[in-house]
Amino acid sequence: MADVLSVEQLQALLVKGQPLRDLSLAGGDYSGVDLLRARFERVDARGACFRAANLNGCRWDHCQLQDADFSDCTGQSLSLSDCAVDRTCFANAKLVGGRWLRCTGDGLIFAQASLRHLAIIEGSFRAPDMARAEMQRCQWADCKLAEFNAEDVRWEQVRLTGCTLVSACFARAHLQQCAFDESTLTGADFTGVNSLSTSFYRCQGVGLRACQAVLSKSIFSQACFPQADFSGAQLDMANLDQADLTEAVFDRASLRYASVRGVRAARSSFVAACLQGADLHDADLTDCDWRQAELEAVRATDGERLAAQRWTPTL
Repeated sequence: MADVLSVEQLQALLVKGQPLRDLSLAGGDYSGVDLLRARFERVDARGACFRAANLNGCRWDHCQLQDADFSDCTGQSLSLSDCAVDRTCFANAKLVGGRWLRCTGDGLIFAQASLRHLAIIEGSFRAPDMARAEMQRCQWADCKLAEFNAEDVRWEQVRLTGCTLVSACFARAHLQQCAFDESTLTGADFTGVNSLSTSFYRCQGVGLRACQAVLSKSIFSQACFPQADFSGAQLDMANLDQADLTEAVFDRASLRYASVRGVRAARSSFVAACLQGADLHDADLTDCDWRQAELEAVRATDGERLAAQRWTPTL
């Protein structure tokens, strides 16, 4: 690997408009540098400082970005491929568009960043920090996320699908029209979330906590969250059809006009819960605790309808 480039040397190479390969930027200070449409391949930028740099159209392939500082950067269509991003800092960055493919790292920092139209695919991250970050119309696909810190985030139309999350924390997050479809959420914490029309379709996981969460019009159909804790949650007009919520806790929760058809919730607790107008057709509610529950206008299983649904013609 060559000697670390100075700012002047880097700028001279950038002017040529050619890909920069097998260079060392490790530990260098390139604050405020213009990296417009720069392309880096197999570059060592560990511990380098790019604070407030212009990242428009910038691309990094197979680069070492551990401990690099991209805080306060701005950029459109920033792309990373097969990069190491341990403790890489994008705090307060403003990024629009771009694609991150197969990146890995511990302690990636997006705290208070603003991210729009960004796609992160097949990444593997441990303890990424997104506290108070804003994301709009972004996508996480087929990612592995352990100890994901998303406290107080504001996500709008973000899709996190087919991902594996372990001990993720979304406490007090604002989620609007987001989707976690077909993801595994083990030990996920959604305490105090404020959400509208968020989808957990066919998600699974143990240890889900959504106490005091607002989950109005959310979709949990065909999800599997045994022993989930929805204490004090608002699930009005939510769709829980055919979900497995065995031994879940809905104490003091509100499920007004929720669709709970075919749900498996044996031995669950609904103490002081409100199920006004909820549709419980064909739900398995064996040995549930209904003390002080409000069951006004609940639509219980319709025997004739159930028989018709289960009827099988014979020759």
